[in-house]
Amino acid sequence: MNHFPLFKKAALALAAAGMLASASAHADSLVMAPDQNVLLGFNVDVVGVAGTTTHQVDTTVFDINSGSFTAFCYELLAGISNAALTTGADFTAGTSVPGAVQTLFNQSYSKVHLNSAVEVAGFQIALWEALDDSNLDTGSLKNWVGIPDATHTAADLTEAWDIAWVYLEDLRSGAPSTGSFSLTTWSSNSSQDLISATPSQKVPEPTTLMLGALGLAGLSVVRRRNKA
Repeated sequence: MNHFPLFKKAALALAAAGMLASASAHADSLVMAPDQNVLLGFNVDVVGVAGTTTHQVDTTVFDINSGSFTAFCYELLAGISNAALTTGADFTAGTSVPGAVQTLFNQSYSKVHLNSAVEVAGFQIALWEALDDSNLDTGSLKNWVGIPDATHTAADLTEAWDIAWVYLEDLRSGAPSTGSFSLTTWSSNSSQDLISATPSQKVPEPTTLMLGALGLAGLSVVRRRNKA
């Protein structure tokens, strides 16, 4: 695990699926286990104060605390500390995310099969871009080029880019949501930040609640009549 250079806070001021609908402010100790079966590598040009530099980054999902929840990277170019991979590192949970990130999850996260390296990579790239300008060709992140390995071909990596493009096109065009998710960010001073998602519980609309109440009232009347 030599790299995982997956945006420390100072890199581009970017804020990078799920549990906890409500998050506390205290620090939690998390152990991150990257899923090696869905690991893909990419080169990306990063535009910063010093000019444009090319970085190798990895896409995957993380199993947190042995199955507690799944998370994605929320900081490109941020390294993973040894403690986060072994004994646990301190992370602080939060619920504030940019609107583009929330919309991306609501539109596309339910489509992602987390055992597919190509689909995971497509969503992760779209997530990093949503933290930038939601465009693969402009902004601070450009020229994503996949790195073939023993399992994945150049065609697989191009498909991942295509998936990211579709998700971002949906984001820019205001495509309808396919789900509703509560998002939790996990921030650390010593390791890359994470984001996880859980399905939101729908709150019944007032009309639905009224109909339900009327239905219960009707059942009560029927029961009283039957007893009489």
